[in-house]
Amino acid sequence: MLLRDISIGIKNLIKWTPIIWNDRQWDHSFFYKILKFKLNKMEKYLRHNGHHIGVEKSADKIKVCVMLLNRLIEDNYFDIVFRPHDKKWGESKMYFKDNGYLEIEYPNVKTEQDKVNQKKDFKNRMSGVEYLNKQDLEYLFDILNKNIRNWWD
Repeated sequence: MLLRDISIGIKNLIKWTPIIWNDRQWDHSFFYKILKFKLNKMEKYLRHNGHHIGVEKSADKIKVCVMLLNRLIEDNYFDIVFRPHDKKWGESKMYFKDNGYLEIEYPNVKTEQDKVNQKKDFKNRMSGVEYLNKQDLEYLFDILNKNIRNWWD
C-alpha cells in the first residue's frame, strides 16, 4: 500500500508540475486552468474506473464544466459579440489626437446620427460581453455546487 501511494504521488507530481510551474497570482485564468486540469483528470477517472450509480452522468457534468472553463480561459466573448458590430460599422482604427486623447474611428460612421448609433451599439455589446461571461461562470459554479459532493465513488 505504501509503495502504491508513493507511486501515485510521484506520478501526480510529474503530471501537475507544468500546471503549477506556470501558475501565477495575477489573473483568474490561472485558477481556471488549475480547476480544468483537475476536472479533466476526474472525468477520465470516472469514465474508466467509476463505480457509483450514474457515473456516466457525473462524468458528463464534469465535461460540461471543462467546456465552460475552456470558454472562460479563451475569453473570446468580445470577439463573438462584436463581430456584427465590426461588420456594420467597419474595423475600428485607433490613433492619438494632438491633445493626447485616444480617438477611435469607424469607416462606416458617416454622420452624427451614425456616431450616436455606433456608440449605443458599442455600449450594448459591451453589456453582452459581460453577460455571456457571467452566464458561463454562474453555470459552471452552479454545476459544481449541486454535484461536486456526488462525484466520488
